[in-house]
Order: sequence, then C-alpha cells, then structure tokens
Amino acid sequence: MTPIQRTRNIDPITADDLQALGTASGPAVSVFMPTHRGGPETREGPMRLRSLLDRAQSELVTRGTPAEEAAELLAPLRELGTEDPFWQHTAYGLALYAAPGIARVFRVDTEMPETVHVSDSFAVRPLVPAAIADGEFLILALSQNSVRLFEATRGSVHERDIGTAPASMEDAEGRTEREPQLQHQAAAGGTAAFHGHGAGGEVDRVMLEKFFRQVATGIDELLAGPDRRPLVLAAVAEHHPMLRSELSYPHLLDQVVAGNPDHLDGAELKEKAWPLVQPALNADAAAATERFGEALGTGLGISDPREIVAAAAEGRVETLILTGAICRPEDQPGDLDDAVGHTCATSGRLVVLEALPHGNSVGAILRY
Repeated sequence: MTPIQRTRNIDPITADDLQALGTASGPAVSVFMPTHRGGPETREGPMRLRSLLDRAQSELVTRGTPAEEAAELLAPLRELGTEDPFWQHTAYGLALYAAPGIARVFRVDTEMPETVHVSDSFAVRPLVPAAIADGEFLILALSQNSVRLFEATRGSVHERDIGTAPASMEDAEGRTEREPQLQHQAAAGGTAAFHGHGAGGEVDRVMLEKFFRQVATGIDELLAGPDRRPLVLAAVAEHHPMLRSELSYPHLLDQVVAGNPDHLDGAELKEKAWPLVQPALNADAAAATERFGEALGTGLGISDPREIVAAAAEGRVETLILTGAICRPEDQPGDLDDAVGHTCATSGRLVVLEALPHGNSVGAILRY
C-alpha cells in the first residue's frame, strides 16, 4: 500500500508536485471536497470523504479496474477517515489524488466543491491557483551568527539547505586564512572596523566582505538557472549594499526586513517579508499579461489549447497562463492538465489571471 505523502498545516504545493501529478498516468483518481477549520462541522469530514471514495471505487470498477486493485489504490486515502486529529487541522478544502504508486493529500485555503474524477490522468488545474496565486518568493535571513534561506508563499514557508554558502561568519573564517598583509594592515589600523550586530564587537571589514562574498557565491549557485522568484533580505539595513554588490541573482528586492533576524522563525520572517514582496509579484503577473498580448501574432504567443498542449509536450512553453475559468475542480481532467505537468517539467512558469486579452481562457508564451 502506498503511504500518503502529507505535510503539516496548509500544505505547500510546489512545481515538483504539479509536475509529478501532471505527468502521472492512470487509473487516476482526483477527489475534491470542502473542509472546516474547526467546530462540530469537522466531524462531517470523514463521512463525506468515505462517500466520495466509495463513488471513486465504484467508477474504477466500472472502468475495468479489478475490485481488489481499486480497493488497494484508494486504501491510503481511506486512512484519513480514521485520523481525527487531521480533521481538526484542515483549511477550506482538500484535494486528494491516488494512482498506482501515488497517494497525495493537499489542504488548501480555497473552497473545493465535492467532486470525484476517475480518468487516465489527474485533475491538476484546480491546484494551480492554490499553488501560485500568492506567488513564491525567497527570504535570506543573514547575520554574522546565522545564514538561513526560506522558500515561501503567502500561506506557507519552509527552510531549505543553503548549499555551499557558509552557515555563519565563524564558518566562513574557518574556510579561509587571512593573508599576512591584511593582518599587518589590521594591526596597523589600516583596515576600517565594522560594528557587528551578530556576536557583538568590532568585526574586520575585510573578513566581513569575504563572508558576504562566500554567502553570495553559494546562493548564486543554488538559484542558478531559470529561477525568477523575488528574494527578500532579512538583515541589518547596512548589510544590503554589501550583499547586492556580491550577488549575481537579479531578483533581490531593494526593500529589506530590517534588523537582526536571528530571533525570528520562518513564519515571522514570512509575515514581515510579504508586504515587501507582494507588489513585485503583482507587477510580475501584469507583465505576463502584457508580454502575452505582445506575443500574439508573432508566433510566440498562442491561445489554441491543442497547440498549447503540443508545445508543452515539446518543452517549448516558457509561460503557461491559465484563467480561473479553466481551473475549476468540476471540470474533467484533460490535456491541459498534462500541459501543466510538462510545463513544470521543463522549468516553465505558471501564471493564473482573472482574464486574458481577446477573451482567451488559456495562453502560452513560447521559447521558440
């Protein structure tokens, strides 16, 4: 039996999740249902889920899946009906997926109508607004004592590995030896002192610059490639110019979560960073709309769903633009769900807008 993959609280939905679901093949079961954050209504959740899974199992058998295989496929999802603590910590909706080797559950902050799909592929589009509506961004919490990198959306945050970047000023000092002439200059007073906000006391500016250089090199390595997420620095304000001078990543915001971040956890950093990053994310969506309008008629902007599906399968879609009208849970899974998976698999971008030019419900900007 395939164990359920589930994370805590409101579940972050990543491009890797959309890729895995969008490129899976059936028999595939997609189930959507509303949930409640608390109160007596939470007791209805397990009963509603059992009813929906009974429908799915019946449809699987009707489509030719042996009864024993159908039961085994849905068994991981049925376990939720016995997990009372789970139903006390939901949001506004659930999206559940089951296929051979796959069992996924996502708690989302958007309402989901009761819907069951049994098909050869998953209904992925309803997840896209939940995954990117608030936009993804990065937070670099930097002090002399600690270097932390977070991936965040409006509703989620988690810390990620910093790769080759030093974990602290002490770590950076341990990786390199000071040159004799710098030691001589410092002893002679030829090097400016920097008043630190980490461990306290004066810090040799040369060593501080080396520290920032090593941090910038490690972060640049991590974010190399097509990454376009805004990066917010959480640090004392005077550190920002030094990091900007060393960092090649082009999406570092000018605004800073100012102050020593050592006493802030990921959730607190996210709340402070969101007001700074939200305008940048809104501007990015507006720019995507403008770019799509400019690309129409040039061969690099297309709106025919069949052409978009073919281009996504060939890896030619740079940006796939969906509207809310085609991200409804009640819509049957189809080729556009596959296009979401293929776009994510080839490092393409997903954008969800209220509307597109000329009344189009879907559009794509092509690489070539």
